[in-house]
Amino acid sequence: MVTVVGTGEVRVSATYATLSLTITDNGSNVTEAIKNVNTKAGNLKQLLISRGVGEVDLLESPLTIYPMAAVSAGATGFSASVSLSAKVYDESGVNELVADLYNNGAAIVAQPVLSADKQQELEAQAMNEAMADAKKQANELAKKNRKLIKKVINIQQASSASTATVTSKTGFLGNEFKIAKAVQVSYKMW
Repeated sequence: MVTVVGTGEVRVSATYATLSLTITDNGSNVTEAIKNVNTKAGNLKQLLISRGVGEVDLLESPLTIYPMAAVSAGATGFSASVSLSAKVYDESGVNELVADLYNNGAAIVAQPVLSADKQQELEAQAMNEAMADAKKQANELAKKNRKLIKKVINIQQASSASTATVTSKTGFLGNEFKIAKAVQVSYKMW
């Protein structure tokens, strides 16, 4: 029996970025806090739409409201917050968009997550490359030891995330990231 580790990697250009942001505002009463945060959220949604984000690519969380006294002793009034998530297909303009979101009232904008369409196909391609690499290594061991590979006994796999927050810049491809798979394959030899 022999065990080998094969790796496969697919480089892919990002086709969209997902932005997540939190909007907060305060008011002297619950109604005012809700109105204030909804106004900010509406303005930020309009900003995102004006920058090419489709309404179907915008998601809004339920509103969270809490008394300010829960955060700071003796404080009065209420705070309301809501989160938005947006798919941005022009990932080259994400940095400017993040700055615009902060300038227009976003409290927190999480680091954009870059993704590619057809994730499952890309992951399958990386897996096929990893299995081919393992088979090549097993064949080399079999040849060296004058044995024949009879069958696969066990496969264990590991993979990278299929999205990225760190990318490499390429000259003509734009933002690019890797989808990687690793397999540990045990073969029975005769």
